Amino acid sequence: MRYKIKDIGEAGLDLSVPVSQAWLTSEFSETSVGLGEDGLRFEGRLEPAGEGFLLRGTLHGTLTASCARCLETARIAIDSPLAINFVEDAESSEDDLGDDVLPLEHGAIDIGPTIRDELLLAVPMSPICREDCAGICPTCGGNRNLTPCDCEKQAIETSKLAALAKIKLQ
Repeated sequence: MRYKIKDIGEAGLDLSVPVSQAWLTSEFSETSVGLGEDGLRFEGRLEPAGEGFLLRGTLHGTLTASCARCLETARIAIDSPLAINFVEDAESSEDDLGDDVLPLEHGAIDIGPTIRDELLLAVPMSPICREDCAGICPTCGGNRNLTPCDCEKQAIETSKLAALAKIKLQ
């Protein structure tokens, strides 16, 4: 995901970059994010812009992760537009450049960190497989999406305080 400035040229460079599972695994080693059926791809263009280069495009496809409620596979749709300027300014630090401006590194543009940052923003902290996911029963450990259980009701009925529920106020 690295492009030399000399290869971009005055007309710019069209990009169609697939994101591989190996790259995802190396960049997101702390999570279990995987590629979905559609895969993941960056489609865009790198072109000269003033003193630097402009990267515009869209990161689209699907990822998978474990559902935060039931631990089944959750599908995460990604459709993230991005626009980043790359400038060659040896005197400025990355902190001085701003959120949408990055420095050129050794005459090349590496879009890998930009894609990683975009994915970090696009992937929810607690992905869920579906909106109405019932999750795992804390008592029996069963997936309540697959098999409904009445553990919660039984726990209430057998509780030491269950007798209080039967008392009628007069």
